[in-house]
Amino acid sequence: MGFSVSASAAIIFISFLIAASTLYTAWDNSYSSVQAAREDWYSLRLSQLHFDVELLGFLYNSTDVIITFEYLGQTISGNVVVLHNGTYVSSVDLGYLIPNNNYTITVKGGADESGATNTLVLAFDNGCIWGMTYYYNSTNSVYDVTGISTQCPTEVS
Repeated sequence: MGFSVSASAAIIFISFLIAASTLYTAWDNSYSSVQAAREDWYSLRLSQLHFDVELLGFLYNSTDVIITFEYLGQTISGNVVVLHNGTYVSSVDLGYLIPNNNYTITVKGGADESGATNTLVLAFDNGCIWGMTYYYNSTNSVYDVTGISTQCPTEVS
């Protein structure tokens, strides 16, 4: 009243086929995930290599600073974190940053007429930061931008 040898062999063979198909599916999904991660990494790296921002305007009112810049790099997500004198001010969603387009960001509380040097940093979604220092020139009653720098992460090899 038991299974025959051929029925037992068929059950074992079907079990091996099911195990092999499961392993193949897992391998294929893992390979696809690795390929997608590699493509994301290359895209991120290219956006860092070609990152370029140019200051077009630096305006102010009684309390705020309004900066206008032209984005010259590769298209990236437009989430920008604003830091003023090392303190988080806001996050701004500009949609996508598209090459040769102009964007404006208002820095709440950025207008400081004390004459002290202020630092403004914009941190972009690709890891690059664009910073500037400025101060209020009381002689001419204007803000002078004294330094602009761009920094992007690099790999350690």
